[in-house]
Amino acid sequence: MEDGDVVVIDYTGRIKESGELFDTTLKDVAEEEGAVNENAKYEPIKILIGGEMVVGGLEEAVRDMEVGEKRKIEVPPEKAFGGRDGDLIKTFSESKFKNQDMNPYPGMRVTLDGQVGRILSVNSGRVRVDLNHPLSGRTLDYEVEVKEKVEDPEEEVKAVVQHYLGEEVEVEVEDKEANVTIPEGINDDVVDQLRKKVLAIKDLEEAVFEEEDVDEPEKEDKESE
Repeated sequence: MEDGDVVVIDYTGRIKESGELFDTTLKDVAEEEGAVNENAKYEPIKILIGGEMVVGGLEEAVRDMEVGEKRKIEVPPEKAFGGRDGDLIKTFSESKFKNQDMNPYPGMRVTLDGQVGRILSVNSGRVRVDLNHPLSGRTLDYEVEVKEKVEDPEEEVKAVVQHYLGEEVEVEVEDKEANVTIPEGINDDVVDQLRKKVLAIKDLEEAVFEEEDVDEPEKEDKESE
């Protein structure tokens, strides 16, 4: 595989030290582990090679694989979620939580100032929170299979944009130009980043993003009257 290719993969990820399952695209694997997440979509995912859509070590392995190939790989922390950072273990006043109608306790997952963390301790009005990623410092074991290589340019663009927006989008590709219709209200900085990702797809030279016209159906109804 090369930078700019979009491929479809199935994978299962476990923490090497414990064998604990932390992610999978396969529902039968989640069922065997008793770890089914009702909010998860258990299906193969599309990734852009070079697009940093999965951890670096997993992308490196897929880059070196062929369609139909399966591999077991080991990914060290520096190619996964990084090492643990002591500066990300912080202490807050308990009132910060109370003001948000939260009753802090050890093990509780919280979001503070845009960062997700886990409470380590609550003592004398002070709350220690670990803001490191839950998998930081961990070596990960992956089983991965490359299912197919996406050849349709429109499907390639959809895969990239929908990965980041989490929403369906409309795409037309003609003469190496992608025209993408996105929901209203997407921040300009986000659109700029999406454009860079889309232009990383092989053989694309231009990407135009337009907001969907939510009033269009209403206008058509009035015209028909």
